[in-house]
Formats: sequence, C-alpha cells, structure tokens
Amino acid sequence: MVVVNFETARRRARRAFAGLVLATFLAVFAATIAIATQWQSIASVSTNAVRRAKDTVIGFTASDPIERNSGIAADPLHLIAEQSPRGTRVNQAFTSCSGSKRVTCIVDGDTFWLRGEKIRIADIDTPEIGKPQCAQELALGQKAKMRLQALLSAGPFEMRPLPDRKADQYGRSLRILMRNGQSIGDKLVAEGLARIWEGRRRPWC
Repeated sequence: MVVVNFETARRRARRAFAGLVLATFLAVFAATIAIATQWQSIASVSTNAVRRAKDTVIGFTASDPIERNSGIAADPLHLIAEQSPRGTRVNQAFTSCSGSKRVTCIVDGDTFWLRGEKIRIADIDTPEIGKPQCAQELALGQKAKMRLQALLSAGPFEMRPLPDRKADQYGRSLRILMRNGQSIGDKLVAEGLARIWEGRRRPWC
C-alpha cells in the first residue's frame, strides 16, 4: 500500500495544472499565428483583385504602353475611342498640303485631308503653323506636322468618330486615330509634339 501525504499531492496537482495552462497557452499561440498568416494571404489576394478591377474599370492593364510606360494619364477622349465601335480603316500615303487643292495631305500636327475630307484629330492640340504666335510655336508645329505625316504613312490605322459630335465649328470631321489599340494622338503627346485636348487652346509661346 502506497501512502502519499497531503503536501506531495498538492505539489503534483499544481504541476499538472501548470502543465495544462502551458499547453493551452501554446495551443492558442499556435492558432493565432496560423490565423494571422492565413489572413495576410487573403488580404494580399484581395488587394491584387482590387487593383485588377480598378485597371479594368479605367480601361488599362499593367502592360499598357501608354498609361504605364510614358507616364501620361489616359484622357477621356482616348477612353471613348477604346469603347467606340470600329471606325474607318485607312492605309494611305500622305504628303504635305500645298496650294488650294487638297485631297490627301497633312495640314499641321492635328489636321489633315483624306480623299477630300478635312479631318481634325479630336484628342490632341498641336502648335499652329498658319498663324503662330512666336518662332518657337512655328518650329514645334513644323516638327509635329512632319511627325504626323510619318505616322499616318507608316501603315494601316483606324479613324473612330466621337459618339456625340461628328464635326467641329469649322466643319472639320472629328476623329480619333488608333493603331494597334493605341491613340496616335497620345503618341504625339508622349513625344512632346502635342497636348491632350482639354476643350480649349492654350498658348505655345
């Protein structure tokens, strides 16, 4: 017969209780770490999903060469062009306009003729050549004109109309020019030869 005194029994009970408390603490700690890790993973996935959704709403993805690489914000007219129905496909060589008879030629950096129709590029504004306010505007306008001639003659592009306005106050057809999903106007802006059209002209001098 084994006899255990009262003090020994109390010590054993205390050790058992302490062991139980320690085991419970370790279990709770491990569960907390696991939950925190899982939550961080969920939060990361949610953040990426929100970013992708935002890009989709804006109309651009992370690989878009205009929005992400050039640092130029997408203008509303460009977004309208992206969402508009397919327009007229053009594959034409352009010359520089001269004389009174104009059929297919470039007037300046944002205006040209195509088969007898005068067209204004709707999403940009370029320096004036006909009535420049200073020599700097004339020089930049000439560069914009030559660049537009090269871009339009480089291969097929598409002319898309604005859904709510077909022509400006001067009777010029308003069109946005697209090639491979990019606005040709935005390319001129990226090269410093044009500005995004803001509804009014601003001085170039």
